[in-house]
Amino acid sequence: MPLIPNRHTSIICPMDNMRKGHIAWDASRVWERLYIGGIADAEELAAGNPHRISTVISLSEIPVESKRRGVNYLHLPIEDEEPVPVRQFDAIMDALSENIRWGTVLLHCASGISRAPSMAGAYMDAVGCMGIDAAINEIRQLRPFIHPSSTLLNSLKENLR
Repeated sequence: MPLIPNRHTSIICPMDNMRKGHIAWDASRVWERLYIGGIADAEELAAGNPHRISTVISLSEIPVESKRRGVNYLHLPIEDEEPVPVRQFDAIMDALSENIRWGTVLLHCASGISRAPSMAGAYMDAVGCMGIDAAINEIRQLRPFIHPSSTLLNSLKENLR
């Protein structure tokens, strides 16, 4: 089932302004209110929240154990080398859209190398900022070590249709 145009919140794409905005922790700011990273970044929020993350969306199979009071935690796991089912894709897109509207989101997977950057790129495509391939390339400027799974990426592209 393809996404309905304008179903997700559309906002101005600030990627060009973010290239210099890499933050001190390992997570990367890829959108005005969207950071991507690994589970360690989500766990570190328990000790401090300097970027005022209001929601953590976990794509990894392992949920976050150390949680910060006042932060919303959503566990929507996907597998790295498997296609993302449409229902799970839509749930993640809806969670991103809803939570970015009201605060700052940390989208994470195990290491911030494949699932989180791929899903962030799909979100940027879904809201009309830029295509998924262009978004992945922009994210790569901030996180040169990313390596999206081709199976995952192809699945996301199919779900975006």
